[in-house]
Parts: sequence; C-alpha cells; structure tokens
Amino acid sequence: MLKTSYKTLKDSFSITFDDLDDDSLSELNSDEASEIMGGFTVNNDSGSTRSFYNFGAFVQPQRQVLQPGESGDYNGEYILYNSSKTAFEPTLSSKLDSDEVVRFQLDGNRIAIGPGFAFLLIAPEA
Repeated sequence: MLKTSYKTLKDSFSITFDDLDDDSLSELNSDEASEIMGGFTVNNDSGSTRSFYNFGAFVQPQRQVLQPGESGDYNGEYILYNSSKTAFEPTLSSKLDSDEVVRFQLDGNRIAIGPGFAFLLIAPEA
C-alpha cells in the first residue's frame, strides 16, 4: 500500500509517498529526538555572554548564545568558541559525549570549557 519512488541526483535522493495513511508516520517529541541525535549541556559560568558553535558528524554548525548563568542543551559533538576575552582565539573543544555537561568558566583573560558539576547536598543528621 505504501508506494515509493526515488530519483538519485549526485549524492542525494528524494522519496515521495503515495497513498500514505496518517498513522504511518509521527513526529518525535524533543526528548525522543535527543535520544537519537545525542546532545550535551552547556552552562555559562563565565560571568559574561558567550557565543559559540555546536556541531558534529551529522549536525551542521549552529551559532548559539548563552547569557551569564544560563544553560542549554545542544546536539553535536564539538564546541567552537573564542577562548580569549581580549582577542580572537578560536578554540575547538575535545569531543563531547551525548550526556556530558560542560561549562564556560573564566580563568584570568581566558575562557575555558570545563566539566559541569551536578551537586548532591546531603545535610548531616543532628
């Protein structure tokens, strides 16, 4: 009942679906899509606005902006960012795992990406 036709054009192709039942396809919600795409979390603890690019093998570079104290979840495997407060020094992060949490931190005039921390606070018993 599902009829497909395709036409190759160099390295790409397109498919059309005829007689498609509305229940055959459904969109993924953001949680389901993040499981497929992977992604990492970035916290901005640098005290100033940070702009950067996230990208990966299957993720085109996308410019992102984080205000001080903000965090966000991004797809890809790398971050390209400026590591200097006073000059332009593009820096590539190491490969990030899909569940990794990293943070922008200030070290003098340098901006670095360090590990993000998840704190668990347990109050001592009285």
